[in-house]
Amino acid sequence: MKTALIITLGFDEKFCYRAILRHGIKEGDKIVLITAGLVEKVRKAYEWIKAFVERSYDVEVRLVQIDVKNFTRAVKDVMSLLDEFKDYNLIVNLSGGMRALAVIVLFALLMRPMRNVRLEIELEDFSGLIEIPQNILRIHEIRQNLTDEKIEILKLIAQGLKDVKSLSKTLGKDVSTIRRHISSLEELGLIKVEKRKPLEVKTTELANLILG
Repeated sequence: MKTALIITLGFDEKFCYRAILRHGIKEGDKIVLITAGLVEKVRKAYEWIKAFVERSYDVEVRLVQIDVKNFTRAVKDVMSLLDEFKDYNLIVNLSGGMRALAVIVLFALLMRPMRNVRLEIELEDFSGLIEIPQNILRIHEIRQNLTDEKIEILKLIAQGLKDVKSLSKTLGKDVSTIRRHISSLEELGLIKVEKRKPLEVKTTELANLILG
């Protein structure tokens, strides 16, 4: 599968260079730079990146300007952009540019959850890279799939009930019903299996976040 790399761009192109090198961009991939406005410093940064990429990788670099002062319109524009890359491995880097721009792109990702997206932010001093767990971006979708019964099971697991029999007895439900819910919760990324025989599970960090 081809890769699409979306990067927020400001005055400093170093974050873009580092993201391009880190992800091994190759022919057929896409690079999209999102900026809040093509002022002179941004234009120069874009031209440097474009020349570097087209010379070294033979990959097209596209520049997209977003009006950050119209937040709703900007989020919608980014959502439309994301729709173009449904069939790509999508990497979104929010390291450069205005803070408002990063927030807009993040909102667009939350509004348009995608299963093949990787979101990252490099620290300002280049000392580390933060990767946002993919399931965080799907948190609205995940909440919609949580019934009251599943939430109750999650709470009991978080309290230390790890095995199916204990959950079945506490809730007064058939073992088959509990197993079905556990399978669904595992698929949503809310629990992980510690032991298969007998089946024992525990909550993930995402589940603990949802449970508060």
